Amino acid sequence: MIELTAEDRRAYQANIWKSYLFHFLLNFQLWWGIWVLYLRDMRGFSLTQITLLEALFWGTAIFAEVPTGAIADRFGRKASLALGAGFVTVAVITFGLATNYWIVLASYLTWAFGAAFLSGAEYALIFESLKAVGKESDFQRVAGRFGAIFSFAVLAGGVAGAPIAAATDLSVPILLSAAIAAPAFIVALSLREPDLPEGEVRLAYGHLLRESARTAFGAPAVRTMLVLSALVTSLTIAPHIFMQPFLADHDVDVALLGVIQTPVRLAQMFGALVAFWLVARTGTRGVFISAPLLMVATYLALGAFDTVYVFAAFPLASFVNSLLQPPATDYLNRRIPSNQRATILSIRMMMVSLTAALLEPALGVVADQASLQAVFFVAAGVVGVALPLALILWLRADTQEREPP
Repeated sequence: MIELTAEDRRAYQANIWKSYLFHFLLNFQLWWGIWVLYLRDMRGFSLTQITLLEALFWGTAIFAEVPTGAIADRFGRKASLALGAGFVTVAVITFGLATNYWIVLASYLTWAFGAAFLSGAEYALIFESLKAVGKESDFQRVAGRFGAIFSFAVLAGGVAGAPIAAATDLSVPILLSAAIAAPAFIVALSLREPDLPEGEVRLAYGHLLRESARTAFGAPAVRTMLVLSALVTSLTIAPHIFMQPFLADHDVDVALLGVIQTPVRLAQMFGALVAFWLVARTGTRGVFISAPLLMVATYLALGAFDTVYVFAAFPLASFVNSLLQPPATDYLNRRIPSNQRATILSIRMMMVSLTAALLEPALGVVADQASLQAVFFVAAGVVGVALPLALILWLRADTQEREPP
């Protein structure tokens, strides 16, 4: 057992609030409410072209996630987070200045690498900081706050950015966002890297990749939870790219886009904050079993009614996604070694990227060739087939495991 000094304990506890600040700076982005319209109306891209960009983003992330997660496990989460903040800042600047499709694509690819450096390292550092001070049981509550901060940052950025776009042009909020994200690099450098538990060592890079793959795909409970939680996330992300076109097609003014999307962000915040409470009462199984029904209901409503008022269905899917993130991450963290944590959590995001890369362009074609309503009917069908199957496989594996190792 490693004895902590008082200074170490304070530093690991400070990692939590510093992580909150880091996450807020990277996600308080003024483009949240207008970015699809920026590409469609200012840069002249079709929805097929926009979703192709998204597919290339996710495709890059597929290949970047696991190698960058392994970098975090091999060289430290602090270094990975600093790299991620730097890549994201450069990507936002490039995105706002882009004048053609290829420059926008370059910004997307840079963004994908930045997101990959962040995805596994953030939760790994939080869990290990809590574990170092004997408070790993608080992880779900802290992860819920982490999710709520993300939702609040997105909400505040969207509400603040849309009027700026209306008063200037659609590129100005994007460029201002780069200045907001840049200080996250400094915050990352101030974090204290938690020591590995006694008996664990940092593995060589190639060995780390092999061992992480063995853990992720060899343990049925881990493997099936990776698939289930990744599907929930990707099947929320893909249809939500059509929120802004939906509002624009129903004549919602650009200045109001951030305000109109507020219920979606509030639902995300609420889901993240009540996750710990709900899991304590219904169990992890209970919250996951409800997911397919709620998400199918959301997309069927959006497909069935061609009115701006049905936008009220969007928050339900966002609530489900944010509700499930803390228990899913906690479930995985308790079953994977510290020296493989960021890599295996990155495998989950690789699965999200793979699903989104396949689904988003297909939905973009449906939107351009048919209608937005058709997009939501297709999304309902995919959810109705994929999620119940993944849920059944995870329930079977979880029953066989009984207790985490």
